[in-house]
Amino acid sequence: MEIKAEILKMIQKKESDLPSLPVVIDRIISVASDEKTTTEELAEVISFDQGMTNKLLKLANSIYYAQKTKVETIKRAITVIGFDEIVGIALGMGILSSFTDKSGLSLDMKALWIHGIGVATVSKELAKRTNPGIANKIFIPGLLHDMGKVIFSVYFKDEYRKVRLLAMEKKKPLYFAENAIFKLDHAVLSALLMKRWNFPPSIILPCRFHHNPESAPIKFKYQSLIINLADYLTQKAGVGHSGNPVPVTVKNSPQKIGINPSILKLTVDQLRHKEEEIKEFFNITTES
Repeated sequence: MEIKAEILKMIQKKESDLPSLPVVIDRIISVASDEKTTTEELAEVISFDQGMTNKLLKLANSIYYAQKTKVETIKRAITVIGFDEIVGIALGMGILSSFTDKSGLSLDMKALWIHGIGVATVSKELAKRTNPGIANKIFIPGLLHDMGKVIFSVYFKDEYRKVRLLAMEKKKPLYFAENAIFKLDHAVLSALLMKRWNFPPSIILPCRFHHNPESAPIKFKYQSLIINLADYLTQKAGVGHSGNPVPVTVKNSPQKIGINPSILKLTVDQLRHKEEEIKEFFNITTES
């Protein structure tokens, strides 16, 4: 069986080796998909998981969010961190914890998660400057855009090492090498995985098209462009590591999202300054 068929079978088959997400994650996806969900309802769902509650409270009190008064309730943590950000962080923690017991990975998960936090941070900053209406919604796909790499790295270790070697030898982006060897890339795989887990289109589609935003459905083209550029800037800043040897962005991407190219250097510098805060964010969200 060719690798692509094997991957598709694994993702689409109900009884496969893929871990089930914790029950609390299913409930968070469900409430996050409903636009009428209140902060109180989300707080109630999260409160069922004491470990997650503790981490989110610790995160709300971290230097990343720089609060002057102590955050003591999950409801206040949602206000401080942001509704969509809390959802994204909870999803990320749930997904990562499902894969943490896998050994011999061909990709550094710590570096990949720090990269995701960097991309989410930059995506939100770019959106605030260009389209404030989507600034909150962009954090989750920014954080989770590389989820497909986790599957490649966990379930196809040896083949993924070859992919990374090919990308380095040819000085091409990782998705180019993935398509050459697997006949599909991590962005497509991320979308398939998210579909299996019932994520809403507002998360699935910007992740699916973050390497080819021009092909995204019109409703999600802008988000895909922002994540594409944020991905590039985070790699340029050297915050975390996505496993990609060659950072690339689509042609004229700053103009396409309506941002002055002079802002880009400032964005990279700001991200580098935030690196310690991002690492603390990582440590809190991944501690056992």
